[in-house]
Amino acid sequence: MSSPSSNRWRQVFVIAGILMVALNLRPAITSVAPLAERMHAGGLSRQTIGLMTTIPLILFGVAGLWAGWVGRRIGFARALGAGLLILCFGCLLRSVPGPGEPVWRMAGTVLIGAGIALGNVLLPGVVKTRFPNHLGPMTSLYSTGLNLGAALGFAASVPLAEALPGGWPSSLAAWGGMALLTLFIWSPQMLPQPARRPPTHPLASIAELSRQPRAWQITAYMGLQSMVFYAAAAWLPTVLQGRGLSETAAAHWVTYMQILGCAASLLVPTLAGRVKSQSLWAFGCVLTSGLGLTGILTLPAQWTGLAVLVLGLGVNSSFGLALLLIAVRSRDGDTAAGLSSMAQAVGYLIAAPGPWLVGWLFESTDSWAVALGFVIVVAAVASAIGLFAGRPGNLALRNGETQVSV
Repeated sequence: MSSPSSNRWRQVFVIAGILMVALNLRPAITSVAPLAERMHAGGLSRQTIGLMTTIPLILFGVAGLWAGWVGRRIGFARALGAGLLILCFGCLLRSVPGPGEPVWRMAGTVLIGAGIALGNVLLPGVVKTRFPNHLGPMTSLYSTGLNLGAALGFAASVPLAEALPGGWPSSLAAWGGMALLTLFIWSPQMLPQPARRPPTHPLASIAELSRQPRAWQITAYMGLQSMVFYAAAAWLPTVLQGRGLSETAAAHWVTYMQILGCAASLLVPTLAGRVKSQSLWAFGCVLTSGLGLTGILTLPAQWTGLAVLVLGLGVNSSFGLALLLIAVRSRDGDTAAGLSSMAQAVGYLIAAPGPWLVGWLFESTDSWAVALGFVIVVAAVASAIGLFAGRPGNLALRNGETQVSV
């Protein structure tokens, strides 16, 4: 029998592993935005740069549909390890120089999206399974890890591009090393043989959940708040440079946005998890994002930084709340994995066009007011949907049927 001390240390290692996995699920994407002007000067169009953010979001959706099934078949821990390995190869492949460079770049971007999709979908299932009585704090922890990883991508991309031989391609490749290190740290969780499960259709749980309006409300909330984040983050450094900030200063403000947002992602899921209904939380978080974007467009230049910080509070808290809704609205780990697959797969497919659309709107109108105005409208719609998604009630998969208990 394991001693209480050994069980405690085992839990500590699991928590540390979850945090490290979460840290890897954003830098490979957010590191593109601060380098956008360098990449554009190197011959890449803004639409192509937008695709380097959009393609992973599409893969979040396509691969996310299967991620829950993969986790149930080989075990959540082993599937997370596979995702880290795929992410590592994707980061390296995206930066291969020489002949065929555009092909390798797109292939690597696809792998990055697939690897991150496994982590996106399976982390809520891991938390629901391993920590069923501490969903709020654990969701806060790993959503904070996601935000810290996003901040790291914003902050380190330009210094890495200047320090490493090869410039911005080497900067983008560096995140593969971080994924490989995390795989080593996570590997002890992959050793236990997962329990055998009867074979099921890969999309069976999603098909069951898709018959429930509540599942669609959570999915829509996840997708629209994700569109707000990715559409804004992909071009925010460029917008700030257009308002007179240097490349380094713009990257710093976006980094501060993410760091301050970590406080929101740490506190909001914990506080919201203590109450029966999360409707007002869901409404207010995305509304804050819209207010931040409005301030970036309309406030005097000296107040732009404050508006960026308000945006950070909104996008980070709304993402943490979306993850919390997946956990608290699920009866068990399998349901959480299924709902996570549905919400993140379909949700990220909703979000995927965002960065490209913002780039296209700016190219077409030469106006960031038009481009970001579209994102503000999306935030308003997400706020309204959050009122429905946050209402009390649990989803559960039972004998091939989806049940809702209130």
